[in-house]
Amino acid sequence: MGTVSPLSAARPAPSERAEVRPPSLRVVLETGDPATDAAMGVVSIRARVAGGRLPVRMYLYVNGDLAEAWTESEGEFDLSLDHYGPGRHAVTARAVDALGRWAGASMIVACAAVETVAGRE
Repeated sequence: MGTVSPLSAARPAPSERAEVRPPSLRVVLETGDPATDAAMGVVSIRARVAGGRLPVRMYLYVNGDLAEAWTESEGEFDLSLDHYGPGRHAVTARAVDALGRWAGASMIVACAAVETVAGRE
């Protein structure tokens, strides 16, 4: 008869060298203060990227069209009512790190029409 060995003895030992992986990539979209922005006729969108391996490139799309691109890890973009007009707008931010990993975030921004009153003389 042959000898019997436990299964654990037949398995290779785990590597002692732990693989260090950069943190996962994350994109955050935030809007500015609606009271302040509405008075200026804009909607402020702040896009931030966390994690990933540098350099990180970020793209900002408004209604499916590329509006801005950054090679830094954070940026700020003002959505002007004059350019996009009142109504609902889809805003999407996508980031790609040096390893080719990507992350994204999207939001719908509602822009109200701003009325101006001309002064009378």
